[in-house]
Parts: sequence; C-alpha cells; structure tokens
Amino acid sequence: MKKGDLKKQEILSTAEEMFCQKGYERTGIQDIIDRLNTSKGSFYHHFTGKEALLEGICANRAAQIWSSASSEAARASGNPDKLNILLSGMIPLREEKISFLLMLLPVFATPEGRTVREYYSEALIDLFRCPVCSLIRAGSESGELACDDPENAADLILSIVSRMWIRITDMIIEAENRHAEPDLSDLLRLIDSCRTCIERFLFLPYGSIWLADIASLSLTISRIQNHWVQ
Repeated sequence: MKKGDLKKQEILSTAEEMFCQKGYERTGIQDIIDRLNTSKGSFYHHFTGKEALLEGICANRAAQIWSSASSEAARASGNPDKLNILLSGMIPLREEKISFLLMLLPVFATPEGRTVREYYSEALIDLFRCPVCSLIRAGSESGELACDDPENAADLILSIVSRMWIRITDMIIEAENRHAEPDLSDLLRLIDSCRTCIERFLFLPYGSIWLADIASLSLTISRIQNHWVQ
C-alpha cells in the first residue's frame, strides 16, 4: 500500500474510533488532527470535511461487509443458498458492531446523515451487483429461476434490499424519538413484502428467499435502544 493510502486509512481508522467513542457531532476535525499529531494540510489532502470522512468510513465498512458475505457464500452449495447469503449479508445491521451503529444511526436522522446513508447504500450495491447478477444468470441457465435480464434484475433486487434496511433504520430512529420500540409486526410486514417481491420477480416458490432473521434483528434493535445516547 502506498504511503498516501496508508495515511488515508490511518485517518479513517482514528476517526471511526473517535466517532464511536465521543459521537460524530462531538468530534471535530481538529480533535482528529490532534490525535493523529498531523497537520491540517495532510488531513485536507485526503478529505474535504467530516461528511467525506464518514463516507470513507462507510465505504470501508461496505467492503468489510462484502468480504464477509462473499466468503460465507463461497462455502455454500447451490445458487439459491449463495443468493440468500449475499442478499441477507448486504444488510449493514447484520453482525455489525453496536458501537458503530450507535454512532451512525443518530447521524442518519440528520440531513447531512441522510446523504451519507445514501452513499453507504450505493457503496454496498456497487460491491454486490456483479456477484448477484452472476448468480441470477447461472440460476436462470440452470432453470432454478426465471430471468431474461440478469443485469437489471440484480439492480432492482439490490435496490429492494437497500430500501428495506434504510426503512428499518428509519423505524428504529422514529421509535427512539417516541421513546418506544419498533413494532415487530411492522418489521415482519416490511421484510415479508420485500422477500415476496424478489421471489415473484425471479419466479421463485414462496419461502425461497430469506432476508433477515427477525429474532436476531429484534435483539440488535434492543441493544441499540438500550445504549442510545441522547
């Protein structure tokens, strides 16, 4: 790795650690510069500001999510299992560090954070697009599913999954603002609707697609809300 790339990763790693410890809003660029014992020029050579810094952190997270999901999918047998692993693995609430989610979700509630969230979503879609497209094409050729246009199908399916996890984060934020818990029946309906759309789109039997385990998701949400910093 080049020296400049090493410095960029050092900034990202330090910033993520500080954002998780102190919170995004309470951490200033100067705090990060001081921790790194570097110059403003060095920082701004790599990042234009905090939003760009958080986008870089999300890009790193997206790459880690992709690496984990692809490794798991490689160990699976059969296209349906591999497709399910990739689609469920793309959801950035799955097996994510609670400290990171506790930092990120309050940011998502802000106008600036919504831009970052869309960037995070697109970063995930970009990484998962080609492998999902390849699985859809292979499944269509083997007769396991029916799809005449794997490229567009992959884009549409990944968009469904992306909008699903974004809606889930909205539900968590909305519930926190009400000092309540998200309605599990609403979560189930959302997940089931997205699953059904994908199954029908690929002409798959009912129950072929699974996107999220509601018990694990509920536990993650409870842990987030129990530690949410107001």
